This record gives sequence, C-alpha cells and structure tokens, in this order.
Amino acid sequence: MAYATAAELAAALNTTVTAENTKVLDDCLGSATIEIDHYLQVEGIAVATIPSALLTRVNINRAVEWFKAPAMYAGIAGVQETGTVTAPKAPFDDHAATLLPYKMSWGLA
Repeated sequence: MAYATAAELAAALNTTVTAENTKVLDDCLGSATIEIDHYLQVEGIAVATIPSALLTRVNINRAVEWFKAPAMYAGIAGVQETGTVTAPKAPFDDHAATLLPYKMSWGLA
C-alpha cells in the first residue's frame, strides 16, 4: 500500500487525477513504495514508528521521478523553463539518504 495518494501525486505534478491517468499515477506510487519498503526492509513489519510525513514525501518525490522517467530515456530531457535536465545516475540514492535514520537492518556487503 502506497504512503501517498494519487491526488497528492497529481498535485505534485500540477495536474489532477483523471480516468486516463489514474493507473499511471497508482503505478508510480506503487513502484516508489516497493523501493522504500525494500530499502527499509519493512516487509511484514509495521512502519508506525516512522513519521508518516517523511514516508509520504519520499513516496511522492520518487513517484514524480517514475512519472517523468519516460521523458528521460536518453538520460536528458529538454525543459523550456529550466533548460536541459540530466537524469540522476542512481535515482533512489537521494531518497535512501532521507530514509537512513529509519533503516531497520543492514545487509552484508
């Protein structure tokens, strides 16, 4: 279950939820949620000890990246207002750093 709603994601994207975009918004939130849960290794563990605002923001921020990913297939996207935007090399790393205080366990390298 996602930590944010399709309406929250749509607001972050400056759009509204429609019949046409509901599935892609939900898919992006779901993908971000899987990454969060995998990083925190919370499968089957309640995340009630993690502030919900933090999970919501990370879920929305990563879902925005998933939503915009098709425009970045070549690694860059042209944006009239900001110029060329380069895709991050390790997209979840910044979000992982945000969640670091809540990491429940560490794997062996």
